[in-house]
Amino acid sequence: MMEQDEFERYLIENQAAFAAWGTFVSSKINEKITQKLGKDEACMFLKIPAIHRVKTVSSALGKVSRKGYEDPVSQMTDLVGVRFVVLLSSHIEVISSMVESSVEWKASLSKDYLSEIDKNPKLFDYQSKHYEIRPIKDFIYNDVNINKNICCEVQIRTLLQHAYAELVHDSVYKPVGEVPKAAERQIARSMALMETTDELFCNTMVMLTNVNKFRNDFLSDLAVLFKEKIGSHYLNCDLKINYLLLDEFRDCYDGESINKISILVNNKKYIIIKIKQRSEARHIFSQPCILFLYWLSMTISTDAIKSRWPLPGSFDDLDIILSDTGNSTAH
Repeated sequence: MMEQDEFERYLIENQAAFAAWGTFVSSKINEKITQKLGKDEACMFLKIPAIHRVKTVSSALGKVSRKGYEDPVSQMTDLVGVRFVVLLSSHIEVISSMVESSVEWKASLSKDYLSEIDKNPKLFDYQSKHYEIRPIKDFIYNDVNINKNICCEVQIRTLLQHAYAELVHDSVYKPVGEVPKAAERQIARSMALMETTDELFCNTMVMLTNVNKFRNDFLSDLAVLFKEKIGSHYLNCDLKINYLLLDEFRDCYDGESINKISILVNNKKYIIIKIKQRSEARHIFSQPCILFLYWLSMTISTDAIKSRWPLPGSFDDLDIILSDTGNSTAH
């Protein structure tokens, strides 16, 4: 059994390594989320910033005293950890797949609330998905040596699960006094209610996704076309602006529109030049929908566009677009 003073020395000597490994893991997963969802959606996807935390020496020593670990170096998997909090249970799997598919570490699932529920359907208890993540091999990160045996615990949970844990974890799972049976019953009831709420939220999101699928696919196609014709570094997608415009003019595009827009941009090379010139100074010119707006200005009347324009703070941008296409009129 490792002596306390030996474990304490290990903790002190490896504080920098714990912090470096936690930084590496959290930054890589955050990067993967941004790559998959885009900058805007990634910011909305995580409900709390995912920042690593290193367990203090005193906290680690206290846990050893409570748990009686024989080999705390290998048994304590949460000396450094990072928590990812998302809105819905369906979002948990998005991050789980990133954790499990990474070639930069070995990940083992240490706690899965869904498996626990399968084993005990009557269970209404503390929920979270936990992974133990260790490097494939020793390496150096930010000038710090990281041993392949160092573990970072990654927790993935929903906002409802997080609220539950924050409220009851210290008082029920780590009691500082007597916990009445009535209190345990209240906690079980709250978890049952949260599971129902999460299910309703997930069903609602499926409905919203289905009804907006065509619009969202069209925006994705516009973004691909923008990157191809204008360049990725000119793109700064603002989902709210794009959705407002595409929702307002929903009756003006169909399954053939993206091909027509592509042909327009190929034939009217000045559009590419104008967008590049203005993308930094004028926000709307860095949006995927700018390609749609140029095409729209040549498809429906100027009066129709202006009467339906959903961005009152961007009438000047609209006039610029209309002027480029020879359709400008005073508003």
